[in-house]
Amino acid sequence: MKKVKYDAAGIFGKRISREEAMQRIRSDRSSYEKFLAFPDGFREEVLDFYEGTRGASLLYDNFFRRIFDPEIHPDRIERFVSALIGQKVKIKTVLSREGSQLSDRGSLVIMDIIVELEDGSFVDVEMQKNGYQFPAQRSSCYAADMIMRQYNRKKVENGKSFSYKDISTVYLFVLIEKPPKVFRGSGKYIHKRQVSYSSEIELPEITNITYITLDTFEETTENKNDDLSAWLSLLIKRDADSVTRLVEAHPEFIEIYREIAEFRKDPKELIGMFSEALYEMDKATERYMIEELQDDLKKANALYDEEKARADEEKARADQADSRADQANARADQTARDLDIANKRVSNMEAETEQLRSEAIQLKAILEKNGIKY
Repeated sequence: MKKVKYDAAGIFGKRISREEAMQRIRSDRSSYEKFLAFPDGFREEVLDFYEGTRGASLLYDNFFRRIFDPEIHPDRIERFVSALIGQKVKIKTVLSREGSQLSDRGSLVIMDIIVELEDGSFVDVEMQKNGYQFPAQRSSCYAADMIMRQYNRKKVENGKSFSYKDISTVYLFVLIEKPPKVFRGSGKYIHKRQVSYSSEIELPEITNITYITLDTFEETTENKNDDLSAWLSLLIKRDADSVTRLVEAHPEFIEIYREIAEFRKDPKELIGMFSEALYEMDKATERYMIEELQDDLKKANALYDEEKARADEEKARADQADSRADQANARADQTARDLDIANKRVSNMEAETEQLRSEAIQLKAILEKNGIKY
């Protein structure tokens, strides 16, 4: 089969000039006012997309949800999940969050899709614009929630025949555009949890948690040709050259890009979507900064407590040393007093001895005078 060649116009739609783009945006006053309120860099991004020179970021909430709506495009979710797991899978059901014990979905999350596969496995794919702090604790809670949902369902379905062997694997994939500090510096973009036992026994692991850091992927994506890299490139690549190469290698993506290009037809809807995206970005950035500041404050407080404890310990040792020094000084003073008393006793004894010696000489002289031999 002959390979199809694509160009930017065939992917992003027919290009228009900057002047024409501005004229269309100005045609609706409300849209134009929203556009003028955008930050400079964001306005430039909107214009690039509207002109047809660059693609729109799929990491904006509205674009992502429209393109990956599991009710409208289950095939896309199925192919995406297959790439994430590394083997072809078939989705049985798209599950809702109803019945979940957790409700932490906030402005940091772009997408959260839970599906049940035909083999009974549960898969949760979550996309975060900015990563949450304490990702391990949070992900463990969500994985445990999926296990309990599966447990409760199978307990009802299987009744008395239920066994823990009926519990299937749960997968949690967390894709993060801007990850928290803990992921930075590793040089790797796939972070898969691995479980082992000290005795080296092997037990089946039913909880699979994987983090994918998109910023690191973007830095290391050259010369990768696997399905997962293609899907991740779809999410982050927007320049014409990269998108053209991606579509030529994976022509199934052309439908997605043309669907995105449809948003260019209505400037009012487009500006509205970008306005909502900016609002969500601001909320996400604010929450992300708050979480990072809270984490920094917590660490600073912990460091202060540690330093204070160390200072208190040093002071206690110094106080003990002072106490020992005081005790040593007291003993030295007592020894000096005892020595002084002993010296006085020695002086007294020497005086008494001298007195006795003098008396003995006098007595001898008296005895010799009286003719008594001594």
